[in-house]
Amino acid sequence: MNQWHWKLRRLRAMTLSEIATRAFRVVRERLAPLPKEPPEATWQRYGFNAPQWLATLTHKLPLHPNALPDAERERLLTEANALMQGKWTLFGYPVQLDDPPCWNRNYLLGKDWMEAPAKQLDYRRNDIAGGVKYVWELSRHQPMLRLAQAYALTGDPRYAEKCLAWWLDWIERNPRGWGIHWTSALEHAIRVLVWFYCLRLLADYAPLQPTLPKLGGALIQHGEYIERHLSPGSSANNHLIGEVAALAVLGSLLPESRLALRWRRVGYAILEREALRQFYPDGVNAEQAFGYLPFVWEFYLHAYRLQSMPDTVRERLMHSIEFVRNVMDASGYVPQVGDEDEGTVVPLWSESADRHRVVGRALAALLKCEPPPAYHEADDSLTCWLFGTPAPAGSRLTESQIYADGGYAVLHSPRWQVLFDAGPLGLGSLAAHGHADALSVWASLDGKPLLIDAGTYAYHEDPAWRDHFRGTAAHNTVQIDDHNQSEILGPFLWGHKARASFTSSDLTAGVVEGTHDGYLPDKHTRTVRLQGDTLEIRDTITVDRGSRVTWHWHFHPRWTVQPAENGWLISDGETVCRLTVEGLPAGAESALVQGKGDSPEVGWYSPRFGHRVPCTTLRVRIEPPPGGDDDIIVWRWTAH
Repeated sequence: MNQWHWKLRRLRAMTLSEIATRAFRVVRERLAPLPKEPPEATWQRYGFNAPQWLATLTHKLPLHPNALPDAERERLLTEANALMQGKWTLFGYPVQLDDPPCWNRNYLLGKDWMEAPAKQLDYRRNDIAGGVKYVWELSRHQPMLRLAQAYALTGDPRYAEKCLAWWLDWIERNPRGWGIHWTSALEHAIRVLVWFYCLRLLADYAPLQPTLPKLGGALIQHGEYIERHLSPGSSANNHLIGEVAALAVLGSLLPESRLALRWRRVGYAILEREALRQFYPDGVNAEQAFGYLPFVWEFYLHAYRLQSMPDTVRERLMHSIEFVRNVMDASGYVPQVGDEDEGTVVPLWSESADRHRVVGRALAALLKCEPPPAYHEADDSLTCWLFGTPAPAGSRLTESQIYADGGYAVLHSPRWQVLFDAGPLGLGSLAAHGHADALSVWASLDGKPLLIDAGTYAYHEDPAWRDHFRGTAAHNTVQIDDHNQSEILGPFLWGHKARASFTSSDLTAGVVEGTHDGYLPDKHTRTVRLQGDTLEIRDTITVDRGSRVTWHWHFHPRWTVQPAENGWLISDGETVCRLTVEGLPAGAESALVQGKGDSPEVGWYSPRFGHRVPCTTLRVRIEPPPGGDDDIIVWRWTAH
């Protein structure tokens, strides 16, 4: 996409106030930049006492390494020992790190971002070292966190030595305002939280003491950057929550001062405001991206470990946990609605844990509410580290419910669990992390995902795949004339947005109806009915004659789909489901598609960020004949 076209479109998504804020920041950076001083000088500028600070921090930030189950302890040590050999996993791909790492390198591609002032770098470019997320991930310093954990678990100084060496090397190679790691306030925020936990875990490591002015000064410099670069206006989504959570934590854990007081006040005030803006009263996150729920939960968890939580925030977070408990199926699977990039903040847990469960259970422990259930002992790892004991057993919710504010309906029967979307595209004018999935349906059968969201797969690094996976064809809904319901203008930017809503419901009968306006004057209305072993989806299509209407049904890779009499037979070797359809006009075309090659097309499933595997997609197309009434197509999914 032409960069000037994108910038113009992006500008149109801003208010005049946001434009003024951004213009002021540009002028301020020219006229009154932050001093280019080493971190030790920043620390000395505030006159803080390092040993006293560390002792106070240790008291304020308790951790409980001895509370971990033995098996989880061994998993964490296995990961730390691999890091000692330079072996790390980057979004599920094994890579070999240098010692110390090349912090500007995308280790999957072996390409580096150039050494240059941060203000000269455009992190959106993918022609330098691929997607910047693959470079930023290492500098979230979560590998260093794992080494610090290993030291706390064993007392072996080798882990602490490497952790501290990498930490100091990063600070030396990434001075204030230099390089790709000084281009995102959210990345700064994550480092702040990780660094505080590393300090706590290494607190009794004697060589840490003389480095405290450098480490503390680097923390202050990060806070100063964040304060000047809080995500404004249209960008104020999960990024803003992360940024102000870091300010709140800095203000709580730095030595008491006017600076700490200001950051504490600003951080907690905005955290409270954003909880009411970014979580609907029914608990749905306004970004319409389920993968971002545990990410945002983490920021609230770590900030409010240090400060009493207002009732307004507590209520929204409790409802968000209840929402996840209702959309989670019997296997612990949460549908991949909206973007999912596996973002974590302070991942004290091993790779065996699930983010919705491990963070949800720890947050529930803080809130003292019913947690999601644990399906693996690693799901309690974070709770044990922070609170010294596992969370209660927890449970799922299994009552059908409509979340009218967020725009989702959840239907339950003994064998089926169904999620139906009639909500907004996403948050604010960007709707950055939403997908064009209005009236989409996700379903699990016998506790196993059946109808799935295709996932996310890519951000900046692959624009064509990015657009495919968030487009309408990648979701279980109706597409008209091969267009998306909402208009894609950039990787995190939408133009015209489809508006969806529920039009009627009767949960006693297991029936919900919704509609959207994304194809006006054409119209799509969908009625979902769940009764016993049968899921019925009734689509009413009102289109200009000559339009092409397409359905895509995306199946989890575990299921095989075969044509059968009057429909299709779906099986995973244990469970069988028969799909039949009524109302298709003559000339309807159907095909079972599986992904192959490198062309963005249906038949692909992204189980995690950066990965795609073939799945079966049933594609059905019709061209309604001229002069007819509304087309009513009924799909029946019957479990056997």
